[in-house]
Amino acid sequence: MVTTPQRTLLVASVSRATNDALAEAARVVDARVPAVEVRLDALEEAPDFPALRAAFGGRTLLATLRSRAEGGRFQGSTGEAAALLAAALDAGFDLVDVELARSGAGLLGLPGGRVVVSAHDFEGVPDDVEALAGRMEASGARYVKLVATARGLGDALRLLRLQSSRAGGRFTAFGMGEAGLLTRALSPCLGAALSFGAALPGEATAPGQLLASDLLDVYAVGRPRPVEALFALLGGRVSHSLSPALHNAAFEALGLPALYVPVALRSLREELPVLRGALSALGLPLGGASVTIPFKEEAARVAGAVEGSVGNTLLFGVDGSVSAANTDREALLEAIPEAPDGGAALVLGAGGMARAAVEALVERGFSVDVAARNAPRAAALASGCGARVVSNPAGSGLPYGVVVNATPLGLDASDPLPCDGALLAPGVLAVDAPYRPGGTPFAAEALRRGARLVDGFSLLLSQAAGQSALFTGRPAGAAALAARLPARIQALFEVSR
Repeated sequence: MVTTPQRTLLVASVSRATNDALAEAARVVDARVPAVEVRLDALEEAPDFPALRAAFGGRTLLATLRSRAEGGRFQGSTGEAAALLAAALDAGFDLVDVELARSGAGLLGLPGGRVVVSAHDFEGVPDDVEALAGRMEASGARYVKLVATARGLGDALRLLRLQSSRAGGRFTAFGMGEAGLLTRALSPCLGAALSFGAALPGEATAPGQLLASDLLDVYAVGRPRPVEALFALLGGRVSHSLSPALHNAAFEALGLPALYVPVALRSLREELPVLRGALSALGLPLGGASVTIPFKEEAARVAGAVEGSVGNTLLFGVDGSVSAANTDREALLEAIPEAPDGGAALVLGAGGMARAAVEALVERGFSVDVAARNAPRAAALASGCGARVVSNPAGSGLPYGVVVNATPLGLDASDPLPCDGALLAPGVLAVDAPYRPGGTPFAAEALRRGARLVDGFSLLLSQAAGQSALFTGRPAGAAALAARLPARIQALFEVSR
């Protein structure tokens, strides 16, 4: 099936405490986003509807008064809600959001052609979600918006099937939370009428909400882009990843009708067949996937590799076959020089990235120590790769020439260092697997102490180049991938080589 997210109306959500702050936001919201949702329930003063309409001139403007029961702050009566929303329409707002639970079928007496009827469930996907969708459609509202918390892959797929079955231009369904990211990325390709994103960084109005500019740039919401197949990021935590931006930019530059989407899983082995079957049934088969924490070892087993193998890339044949590759290892080999005589290295962690690091370091001629909180996993890794387990690297007596952080520590700014900072001495090569805007604590400590740094963003680009070549069949370079990233993302990261 060939589809496109072009017909979806992209809406940037703005939530501020004052009219002046909302007007200020209007000056910095991405000019390419055609519609704006003003969250009136966040205002701590009476809304100045004429001023707000003027501030957001030239855009479709939606007024929303979200109740506490559905994730907002409004505590007024139904009559007060009706009066405020009617005033917004009188002042020139194009649309108003009316909660089905508050209004029933009457839409508060407001004209249905200017109403988005909505329902939000923060507990999960309602058992009667199909019947709920039918009641919302029967209200006569111009748009229908059904949002539920996706507690796992099953919920996300149920919402996608619901969206696909109602692709007539009025209906929108998507999920909140980490598992809901798949639905936010993919619902527009299945006919969603609306797509909601945060207007500005750090100002999401719902769990898992993406930036409106990223929905536009990365997932092509509201613009023409044919999609015939999908690629995915599979992991336990996927919201932080830049892989969708990298791979979707590459697909688009090459003119390939594919879309790369984030998929949060609990079990790769159990859920991957479910995911593949569901996406094929939706007409968008899964052609391949990147694999991240904690599934890299499981990915190799899914592809039938020998025990102890690691895979960060899966490729799916039309005959149902699965093959695995590990571009992490190639990226690490590119970053790590040949060892000097007696060279020693330290790997922090015992997962899939740690195994790739140990293998690369051994190939480069280093004597490798492994330190991890999970002692049995560390022992299994070390015994399988010719390394040694150490419980206190700082007390090992070895001058490590390379220290690799292959743990997740660093994804959050508040994470502690994964090792004693004294190990990151001048001249040491510090290799960091995690990445985040502004850098990780490990990267900052390495630079402060004078170590040489290969940061997580550089490592990401290098391994993504290998994946891109596998996905597309065409050579890719790290610099070219970085150059295609949206300007907003490029500004957040600096490649260190």
